[in-house]
Amino acid sequence: MTVQTDKMQTASMVLYCLLRRRGSGGKIQFLMVRKQGHLTFPPTKFRPGETLYSALVRPLEEDLGLPGGCYFPEEELEMIPNHGESIRYPGLTKQWYLYPVTISLKPGTMSPSKVQQGETEWMTLSQIVARIKEPNVLKIASYIREKRPDLLDALDAAPSMDALASDWAGRNNGGIRVVRNRELQEILEVGHRAFNLRVADPYLPYQKQGLGFTWSFFTPKDKQDIHVHGQPAVEIYGVLEGRLQIWSKPMNQRGVHTWQKITLEAGDWAEVEALCCHFAFWVKPRGRGTVIKAAAGGELAGVGKIGVAGKTTCKDCNVRQQCMRHPKMMELLQEYQKEFKERDYEKIALLAKD
Repeated sequence: MTVQTDKMQTASMVLYCLLRRRGSGGKIQFLMVRKQGHLTFPPTKFRPGETLYSALVRPLEEDLGLPGGCYFPEEELEMIPNHGESIRYPGLTKQWYLYPVTISLKPGTMSPSKVQQGETEWMTLSQIVARIKEPNVLKIASYIREKRPDLLDALDAAPSMDALASDWAGRNNGGIRVVRNRELQEILEVGHRAFNLRVADPYLPYQKQGLGFTWSFFTPKDKQDIHVHGQPAVEIYGVLEGRLQIWSKPMNQRGVHTWQKITLEAGDWAEVEALCCHFAFWVKPRGRGTVIKAAAGGELAGVGKIGVAGKTTCKDCNVRQQCMRHPKMMELLQEYQKEFKERDYEKIALLAKD
């Protein structure tokens, strides 16, 4: 892809893939490839009209020989303008727009034999600066050192939930989106929150606008709370795997024993009407479920007053001082508000018994 600069020069937009690993000394290393006799981050020039996913095929599959479906773009970094003389074409100056993207790989994808054939090499950022003279590579290295030092510290061991979900969305951009069980399991396995496909206010690239409803998949990793929805919101829980328990009561009913509980098994569904206070939680540490919810007016605001801004928790409820919550439910809630790995599921299972 080329763009026009203010000086009417033709500028190339070049995609650079940042693949990282932790070396034997603990330092982050970048994979460099040899192109036209010089080491560089795996690059390709964008072609008119192509997407990021289609452009990645050239440097990762054709050049490195990686199989499709094993690499995932994690983050598109700031685009970096650069003007200078190419070491491959002495005397010829050129304008580039450098487009670095961090890439994650499924574990076991990059075998040692793949990177020890003379055409690839793992290098730390200091080694890149000291040994490589290609101006675009040096520009990216300078950017990383000055603005993204976190890339020299944190390192994901596997593709993130957002990367997997965005890849799924990129392959399902038509009139029908299909979530295969294998894909759903992979996405939920690496995530620590709900997999929201449709929301009232999309904030992630794989989400679509909730046209009168929201749709998500959730697991025990998600923290739950006691909440209520105003009209016209209705919430539907579907259990795909595991055991889900719901405590509920009509909002206008008083007395601790008005709280009732119901347990759902795999294949069961439950519809929760508006103005019905409820708390749903997984009895065991493994579970998969889906939630479909009608989006009430003002849903974009998230949490707030009943009927104005989606769900309302006990903290913001207008009648919180006239409602006594069941002590067993409060113990469950207290345990469930802990981080997933810190919860005592033996205690949760005991409290969930009839």
